[in-house]
Amino acid sequence: MASIKPTPDLRPARINALGEFAASIAHEVKQPLAAVTLNAQACLHWLEQDPPRVDQARTALRVVLEASTAASAMLRSLHGMACQAAPQRQPLVVNDVVRDVLQLLRGELRQQCITVTESYAPDYQLRADRVQLMQVLMNLILNAIEAARDLHDRARTLALHTSLADDGLRISVADNGVGIAPALAERIFDPLFSTKPGGTGMGLAICRTIVQSHGGRIWSEPGQPHGTVFHLSFKEYTLWTPSRS
Repeated sequence: MASIKPTPDLRPARINALGEFAASIAHEVKQPLAAVTLNAQACLHWLEQDPPRVDQARTALRVVLEASTAASAMLRSLHGMACQAAPQRQPLVVNDVVRDVLQLLRGELRQQCITVTESYAPDYQLRADRVQLMQVLMNLILNAIEAARDLHDRARTLALHTSLADDGLRISVADNGVGIAPALAERIFDPLFSTKPGGTGMGLAICRTIVQSHGGRIWSEPGQPHGTVFHLSFKEYTLWTPSRS
């Protein structure tokens, strides 16, 4: 008589997957919601001035709208990734995406007294999911902000660059924080691994999944003389030319 094999219990795996998904949601929407709060407070501050600073309040409200829209879009993106849906790719100018993410995070960068330097290649475009590319850049910039929090012996800086390299169109995010220990550098993209106390270990894992789904590559290297540099590289790109009406 043939033996009957026990049915494997899939519940632990499902619970783990659900936990990872919940951690992903918490990680991804945290900063857009913080931007909503920060700029709503700023708006109230400007309106309470005598006379009210209407232009500044209007600017803060625009960021509130952009951040809330970004949070909703990121939730849809995470749901799509969980369901293994294909990215919603369209032609987009990389430099514009970088600037849009910086705009969302300006308040946090100012709060942490971080000086930002930017340099851009000519306007090249990718066929990419805009929300997902913004997720990646937001994660990397937030990591750079986190790396600068404990700096007291030097100015806090963040450098953003787009450039052409031998391996394609690059986006680079460099901080001047304490850096990543060499023994941990190989593990930072692993799910649920974090070098930060209280970190979810999902941010960089999500970044790698998104970049690879776009045919790209992501990696880190030590900054000089301090900090860490993260690079994204995409082989397929085109020079953007404005359409003529």
